Amino acid sequence: MRYDDPKKRNKAEKNKTITRTPAQKPVALFAHLTQYEKENDILAELKAQGFIHPAVLILGLQFSEFVIDGGNARCIAMLNAFKKVISDYKTPTGTSLSRHLTSHISKQVEFLSNCRTLCGSMKTAIRYIKTEISKLSIDLPDEDAKSLLCELIDNFIRDRIYLADQIIITNGLKKIKENDVILTYSYSTIVSDLLLEAHQKQKINFSVVVVDSKPRYEGKMMLKKLVDAGIKCTYILLNGLSFMLHSVTKVIIGASSLLSNGAIMSRVGTAVVNMMAYDFKIPVMVCCETYKFSESVRLDSFVWNEIGDPDELINNNIVNPLIQSQFIASRQPKEQPSDEILSDWRDIPQLKLLNLHYDVTPSKYITMVITEMGMIPSTR
Repeated sequence: MRYDDPKKRNKAEKNKTITRTPAQKPVALFAHLTQYEKENDILAELKAQGFIHPAVLILGLQFSEFVIDGGNARCIAMLNAFKKVISDYKTPTGTSLSRHLTSHISKQVEFLSNCRTLCGSMKTAIRYIKTEISKLSIDLPDEDAKSLLCELIDNFIRDRIYLADQIIITNGLKKIKENDVILTYSYSTIVSDLLLEAHQKQKINFSVVVVDSKPRYEGKMMLKKLVDAGIKCTYILLNGLSFMLHSVTKVIIGASSLLSNGAIMSRVGTAVVNMMAYDFKIPVMVCCETYKFSESVRLDSFVWNEIGDPDELINNNIVNPLIQSQFIASRQPKEQPSDEILSDWRDIPQLKLLNLHYDVTPSKYITMVITEMGMIPSTR
């Protein structure tokens, strides 16, 4: 969907399940992407429509506020919500579960997509659910069909995420050596679990450089988990990366998606880290479950991306809701004067703000991809 095409944009607006305030100042280079928009009264609208399950409604609001973030966490939360949708589903008269449930799930997916753009892992899980629904026999009783679908969802979460992560950690431990200096960027659950496993159970002596960036400072959550475990850490922002790379022995990062051309899509800023590590001849290893592998091809970050709230770039004191409650002695931000430099950016004609969520690293900058199927080179 190209949102810079007025006809296509108007058609998409008509099909939306919720109404949003249009983006006021889109950046021309990214005008074809879904723009960040403020919600109107979502609850009132959906109460009138009545086809969104309460569990999905709550989840969508959590997605939009970044209370639940990260590819695996969002996918697991979505699948658990879909289990409730399936359990409460009643087949309308004159149709069958295998024919009608798919469209019912699609409405839930559309709502989640309107709250926040779906990540690659969620799309894979959605395709899996719809495929399994289509395989159900028409003669299978509804209760048995719903129990079977919930069991299949549990198996997907167990096999493709939890067990996959355990195998990735086992494979990744082979690459962590004594006295390594490991650099990681932002926050990744699988990377933090790998480093904690190496320190606590394997008793490997190593140190970590955590690189972070504005506006969400997700690396602080990684830093806290590692420091609490007793791992020696150094915390820097992205603009100080070059000063630390001379002492780094390897880079380990997570990924949102592995594209079919071998490129890695991950949090914005990851490409800079990987490219600089490549220039310093430092190996870059990516931890990625196979269910995040995508058939799509992207050569850059312009073809597809997620645009975040531009107001996050204004407030330097923004606190990520994921880490807000984790710092015991968290300092309260001082009140900022109402005349901040960028507070009235919407009234400045020549000024636009852009807050991208992802970037793409070409395959040549990736040394190895660690998956549950083994350690493989990125496609070149």
